[in-house]
Amino acid sequence: MFTPKQNSKLVDVTQTVENIFFHAVNQGASDIHIEPSVGEMFIRYRVDGIMKVVFKGDRTLFETIIARVKVLAILDTTGLPRPQEGKIMYKHKDKDIDFRVSIFPTSMGEAVVIRVLENMKEYDNFLNLGFSPEQTTLIEGTIKKPYGLVLVTGPNGSGKSTTLFTILKKLNCVERSIATLEDPVERHLEMVRQTQIDPDNGLGFAEGLRFLLRQDPDIIMVGEIRDKETAQIAVQAAITGHLVLATIHTNNAAGAIVRLINMQVEPFLLATSLRLVTAQRLGRVNCPHCREEYVPPPEIIKRLNLDSHTTYYHSLGCDQCEGRGTSGRIGIHELLVVDRPIENLILSCPSDDQINEVAAKNGMISLRDAAFKKAKEGVISIEEAIRVVE
Repeated sequence: MFTPKQNSKLVDVTQTVENIFFHAVNQGASDIHIEPSVGEMFIRYRVDGIMKVVFKGDRTLFETIIARVKVLAILDTTGLPRPQEGKIMYKHKDKDIDFRVSIFPTSMGEAVVIRVLENMKEYDNFLNLGFSPEQTTLIEGTIKKPYGLVLVTGPNGSGKSTTLFTILKKLNCVERSIATLEDPVERHLEMVRQTQIDPDNGLGFAEGLRFLLRQDPDIIMVGEIRDKETAQIAVQAAITGHLVLATIHTNNAAGAIVRLINMQVEPFLLATSLRLVTAQRLGRVNCPHCREEYVPPPEIIKRLNLDSHTTYYHSLGCDQCEGRGTSGRIGIHELLVVDRPIENLILSCPSDDQINEVAAKNGMISLRDAAFKKAKEGVISIEEAIRVVE
């Protein structure tokens, strides 16, 4: 992929780091890992959620690369090893790409992980994120309302922040005052007041949200609801005329309601404020260059009771996808609209199963069904659908 010279005296470290960045972006990597080992170093990219080694080299080369990354990220290069975070703006062809740099000391030396943040120009609409046309109509209708709470839930790395920023881009205009609390601020939006929380100095999500309400916002985005106080303030803000967008960590949409009730949010306040919850995962897309029809293994057909007349697709790998069989990832979404039946159910402090049962009767497509729908459409393989939701 790239071949830095092993003799440190001959290494053009500027060009070496440029090569690392260039090939990472070219391959669609979400993260770059630069890691030390005994007498050597290696570089790995995370592409479509999978880690792969792209280079191994001499330990001396590692030290020069680390020093160069620190300089670019405006980090300390003189003190003892310690955790540091910074940012790099990288120009790739005609695009500006944001890199978020994290340096952490290990027993072998400092390890570097660089998050490659997506170009938000590619996410101007919900269809590009993987929402179905029906789901897009629901979410666009919900965020047009002037107040209420909209939650995005899912595990780490499931694209929650991308969904939130797509919503913010839809809502951002000179007529609205928008403010965010983030940890950290990853993507910058014009006319949006973005603040990074700093718990060490008394600025956590709860404290920040309390003060932010005095800044006359119309729309507030909270990076994550982590505790009872943040949850209660967010709900109060949603009731008192603000549109509040936030993430929360649960396995499905119904779980977000249960989690907030367990955080001692009053059910009647939650029923009044909550408008919509979307749960999501990311599925690896079949490479379009080597995609082909196939029949899933008999044990999968039997276990899932698949329709034998449905055509499924998978990709075995080719030069275009470097043998991965995948080309990017796409969101798989479950949208829970809080309508009158769900509002009434919330008042009874329901379980996940009770919420899912009522929501399904009202037309909610579960994460599982959304994943298998994408498999039937040929977007992902049936094995990928199983991996994502089972």
